[in-house]
Amino acid sequence: MSDAGQRAQEFIYRVPWPARGMRPGMHISRRAGMGQLFSGYASLLDYPDPRRLDLRASVRDPFGMLYTRVYRQRSAINVIVVADLSASMRFADKQRFVIDCVDSVARSAHSGGDAFGFVGIGQAASRGRGNAPTHREAFYWPASFRRGGVDDILGRLAEPLPLGAAVDDEPALAERLPQRRALVFLVSDFHWSTERLARILAQLAGHDVVPVVVWDAREYADLPRRGLVHLVDPEAGRRRTLWMRPALADKWRAAYAERRAELTRRFTRNGRAPLFAGRQFSANAFTDYFLRAA
Repeated sequence: MSDAGQRAQEFIYRVPWPARGMRPGMHISRRAGMGQLFSGYASLLDYPDPRRLDLRASVRDPFGMLYTRVYRQRSAINVIVVADLSASMRFADKQRFVIDCVDSVARSAHSGGDAFGFVGIGQAASRGRGNAPTHREAFYWPASFRRGGVDDILGRLAEPLPLGAAVDDEPALAERLPQRRALVFLVSDFHWSTERLARILAQLAGHDVVPVVVWDAREYADLPRRGLVHLVDPEAGRRRTLWMRPALADKWRAAYAERRAELTRRFTRNGRAPLFAGRQFSANAFTDYFLRAA
């Protein structure tokens, strides 16, 4: 949960597609209603609202038809966080980032009148009694306009991620998302194979996906030029010791640069460029991301 006395900052987001929800909100909709965006004229018989009667349009009709002004209403959408809860997210402050991100997205969505939901992807390293799945394997919160429940999500996210937990292909991911198009924040370090990334993106097809890449500079940039480096693969549970030297450090950094370029190409083709968020969550960085995309 967020630190005591601290409130997660909210950020501004917009979507370029028309909302289809019945509930009023802040997004432009295809639905006619009580909004302020003029859409056109319609017969008073089709839209029987005398308050919107347009006398000028009516007197121009040679058949004496009465016309009303039709406006598009603004509607609410579903905003979902899909977060990687695999063991690689144990590194440094990544788990803290996920908690702050979920808190901020939830507050931003509810402040704008949108519904918020959460899906945690990751396969637990062990199973409970009777070989039953642990709670992380089914950790999700359906999209809701109610603010209650977010604190429970944050509390569960603060629990230590188990060693050996790896992101699976989540065949049920699509079933846990709303059928209507949603804004989905996909939060991960994306240390996945190309094939696995493709399968997860296929599960998110039809939604507006914002990839949030959580990397820490200590993974690739702040490397010692010389000395022993102890490495742990939290998902496989393997440990290695390397002698770091300038050539190896340069090769390491080059691999991350190549991976960054690959993720940028893939996500941009998928619809949106990734947001490389850095070590700590920043609501301003999220606002800037949407302003640049506008």
